[in-house]
Amino acid sequence: MSRVAEVIKRVESELAEFWSAPDESRAEPAPKTRASTMNFVAVGSRAEVERLKEQAEDLAETHAGRTLLITLDDRLDPLTVQADWSATCRRAGEVPICYDRVEITFGVAAAERVASVVSALTISDVAVIVELAPGAPNVLGDALAPICDRLVFDSAETCIERIAEVARETKAPLADRAFVRTFSFRELVARFFDDMPEASRAIRRVEIARSAGAKPDPAALFLGWMGSRLGWTFESRGPAQPGGGVVGRARGADGAPIEIALVGAPSAPPAPADPQAWRRLDGVRLWTSLRGEPLTLGCVRLDKAPGTVRWTMEGARSADHLHPLGYRDETWVLAKTIDSLEGDRLLREAVLAAAEWSAL
Repeated sequence: MSRVAEVIKRVESELAEFWSAPDESRAEPAPKTRASTMNFVAVGSRAEVERLKEQAEDLAETHAGRTLLITLDDRLDPLTVQADWSATCRRAGEVPICYDRVEITFGVAAAERVASVVSALTISDVAVIVELAPGAPNVLGDALAPICDRLVFDSAETCIERIAEVARETKAPLADRAFVRTFSFRELVARFFDDMPEASRAIRRVEIARSAGAKPDPAALFLGWMGSRLGWTFESRGPAQPGGGVVGRARGADGAPIEIALVGAPSAPPAPADPQAWRRLDGVRLWTSLRGEPLTLGCVRLDKAPGTVRWTMEGARSADHLHPLGYRDETWVLAKTIDSLEGDRLLREAVLAAAEWSAL
């Protein structure tokens, strides 16, 4: 067991020795080439460490750099920090490309030094991306959010109130895995109003269907996105009804009332066969008008093909199309959340609006 300064000094020394040593695997030893596209700092609970390691390995195939895995262990001496590191080299033609990973476990009292430790061990001149896993201890997340270049989270796993709390403490751009996964749903709903923006300002009822599961309700972020784009003010939210329904009310930018209905299966634990199941958006229906005529819009998953939605207009206009939502694995989803380093005002505003709705 070591104190903080000793740990930093040892890890820096050993990493420096590794990078300065030539690559002995070649017939003629040559310097190693560091792949330094970013610093990726993954913060989670002890139980999440193995999953975070696997994620880091997959991510390094396309976004190599330095990975720091950060956790807290209340079984350690409170002032203790434990660290270990590893490095991997792979060949790109004749050139060995190397990247490394540092695993750091903090005792409870030592956790307040996490920001300085991470700052000391990250590679300079490349971005610092921090992902807060669902089990990330608050003390670690709160300290790292202000010093990162991008903050990654997953609102399908972490409650929106916690995400908003951390977002208020950082000016860093935000990225949400769930926001990436639901892009197609948002894009298809926005498409309704491409050539009739006036109908977006005349919405009087929103109905969102979502699946069962023990994870956070995806309707909150979707409502936050719609409300923040259209200037809504959330006013009330009733208790859950039998069958999982929730009724609420908002005011449009013009002051007109908007009824909100959340329908679908209740928020109950999923079947034992799939204990990690996310809740998902199953459908969005909107009641609006166009030039005084009623218009109902729908974007709803097909029961027998949930990867496809039926996109419909009824009333002032008529349309009926099928659209695949597309599928991407989680490595692709994570890479997408970190590829763009510019500010994401849209997501920030959606998160804060979703937290307002959830707090009612």
